[in-house]
Amino acid sequence: MKRSAWMIVWLIVAGLGWGDSGPGDRPRARGVWVTRWDYKSAEDVSRIFQNVGQLGATQVFFQVRGNATVCYPSRIEPWAWELTGNTAALLGQDPGWDPLRVALDEAGKNQLELHAWMNVFPGWRGVEPVPAGMNHPWADKRSWFMVDHRGVLLRPSASFYTFLSPGNPEVREYLGTVFLEIAEKYPELHGIHLDYVRYPGQTELGRFRDFSYDAASVNAFEKQYKKQPAPTLEEWRAFKRAQVTETIRVIRNAIRLASPIMQLSATCFADIHSATAEKGQDPRVWLREGLVDWVIPMAYKRTFGELKTQLETWNSWFDETALTRMWIGLNADFNSAGEIGRQMEYVNRHPYGGTVLFAYSALYANHQPNTKAKQVQKIWQEKIRQEKLFSPAQNFPPVSSQ
Repeated sequence: MKRSAWMIVWLIVAGLGWGDSGPGDRPRARGVWVTRWDYKSAEDVSRIFQNVGQLGATQVFFQVRGNATVCYPSRIEPWAWELTGNTAALLGQDPGWDPLRVALDEAGKNQLELHAWMNVFPGWRGVEPVPAGMNHPWADKRSWFMVDHRGVLLRPSASFYTFLSPGNPEVREYLGTVFLEIAEKYPELHGIHLDYVRYPGQTELGRFRDFSYDAASVNAFEKQYKKQPAPTLEEWRAFKRAQVTETIRVIRNAIRLASPIMQLSATCFADIHSATAEKGQDPRVWLREGLVDWVIPMAYKRTFGELKTQLETWNSWFDETALTRMWIGLNADFNSAGEIGRQMEYVNRHPYGGTVLFAYSALYANHQPNTKAKQVQKIWQEKIRQEKLFSPAQNFPPVSSQ
């Protein structure tokens, strides 16, 4: 066979990705979260992807959904006002460009996986109301939103969201249409990333408040368990976990209708007891049932010792196969460069699938790298060097003299 023919064969094999058959077979992920406040223009997006590529990242989690508002053209939800100004009065205003399309183009140029980061249950935030006449759940679907154990509606504030209730079947159906739309519109996405796929914590808003006692959730619980819900009931906690899991199932099925290969990942509180008892998160079930490809526990600790203690507890809930399907979320915002480095190296010594850093703005001010970015780049570039050095040798076929 001539050399040119052999080259074609091997290019086809490489394109098929043989040898990368599952989450545990791929190189460790090196991800960065990019928030919806990190960009206002196509130039911003271009610089973000160039910087993250030079950092040594492999994945970008690019936020495109905040609180039932989106950063791409949608038939279902309005344009996020953050793209065009600093007031909710601008909700729905077309910015004149498609941030997600630009991000896809830039991800390709910089050889980065793009995961569309979407907040799931947040339904509105801030003291400004939804502008009059705007089609938005907080404006005309109040029965969809969470209620506390005293019957008080969870209202948005300057620092926190109101949440849609996963116990309402109409909410799950609505979310299914949102995720189907983005998966159909952008089939080339590597993945979709779920955030805020949970209930609020019981003291997250200050005084004790347990959610969600909306009519649909209470009716469903009473029908199943023949008793009234209460914060201390294990059946109530199990019910809440089941509602979040069912929402993820609906989202997974919607995405699969559009793409059989698009990945799905989800954040989770790394305090596993708080996650399962208060926030309705059960990553064990998500992984066991194949509802997500990756879980990202948010291990946001200020010291190496605190991180070690938290992850040791986390690890005790999972087998090693499950740990390989986790990308550990670390907070680069409130930690020094040295502390970030220590935490990253600790994660790298364990069988996790990789690391994701929060967030781009903590590493780059006005797109300029700070000392934290330089520390991360040093660590990740060394990992890239090791991957190349110790990767299995390619057994290329002999070149024929014919």
